[in-house]
Amino acid sequence: MARRTLRRVAGMLVVLGLLPGAAAHDAAAQTHSFTPIGSISGPIDLVRAHGAFAYITRGSALTVYDLSNPAAPARRGSYELPEKVWGFTVIGPLAYLAAGHSGMWIVDVSDPDNPALRGGVKTPGQAKNVAVSGSRAVVADHMSGVDVIDISDLAAPATVGSVYTDGYARDVAMFGPRAYAVDHPAGFYVLDMTRDDPLDPVGSLQSASAPRHVEIISANPDVAVLVGGVPYDPLRVLRTEERPDDPRGTLQLYDVSDPAAPELINTFPTPGNAQRAEFVGTLAYVADGPTGLSVVDLSDPASPQVVGTYQTRNAARDVAVADTAVLVLDGTIRRGSHTHEDGDVIILRESKD
Repeated sequence: MARRTLRRVAGMLVVLGLLPGAAAHDAAAQTHSFTPIGSISGPIDLVRAHGAFAYITRGSALTVYDLSNPAAPARRGSYELPEKVWGFTVIGPLAYLAAGHSGMWIVDVSDPDNPALRGGVKTPGQAKNVAVSGSRAVVADHMSGVDVIDISDLAAPATVGSVYTDGYARDVAMFGPRAYAVDHPAGFYVLDMTRDDPLDPVGSLQSASAPRHVEIISANPDVAVLVGGVPYDPLRVLRTEERPDDPRGTLQLYDVSDPAAPELINTFPTPGNAQRAEFVGTLAYVADGPTGLSVVDLSDPASPQVVGTYQTRNAARDVAVADTAVLVLDGTIRRGSHTHEDGDVIILRESKD
């Protein structure tokens, strides 16, 4: 706790300009600019990237695109899942997909022309997203909370239990031996996957604010970032007043060096309405709703800086960073008898000044 307090004080001094770190932070920050060079036509729901390939979903279909020439992305193979894909991640040659009530599926994409099913497991409720580390996967399950899955045998993944969350689980992340989860409206949970019984959170809090997405800064794994929502105001809660609609999204940064006691470092409002973020080092590439793409430098968690933007035509809903380009899903959400997400992927060349 003393170390966390000292770091917090130092961060405050940097923000106030009383330590040299403030000037150093400003000097080190690069400006990122973006030029559109290509696109992948929609309608598209989600986009991810790994190496020189892009992976998109539309409904229940996963499709692979070759970005060797990002100005002319080449469509390769596709695989059809039993239900709509709500979230997925690509790690090396494998894609792990959360496909609603059908559960979690593992698709081998090592041959981009012929994606092939490796295995799957039915989850207790509706699978919304998945994260993987080592021989474990965790699934955000809209009904059961967080499902813990043994994937040591890819052909026969097995659920080993579920972690209850107070709200509706929205997203999960993993880094090393820990898993992290967020729910709606306000939950943030830390799980220690090395425990014999990992089904009880080692730390949790209920003061996050409507987080959509959670990730760990790989260059600083003591910091978790919750994407989306509005700043938490405990005084407003005590006054039992309604919280006003805030058009801005936020990045909520938490110190998780003590997993039993996550501690808020900073709540940073992005220029638009943060929907999702991809992290590269200490940079957050944020799909920022109506303002498009925002790049936020998180090298000093107490003092984030916007170091780049790109205005999309509609609203940015998703983002992925490939070896050769940055991909932004530009589209709208239409609500009728069913929710319909539409949009194209804009392929951007990134320049740093």
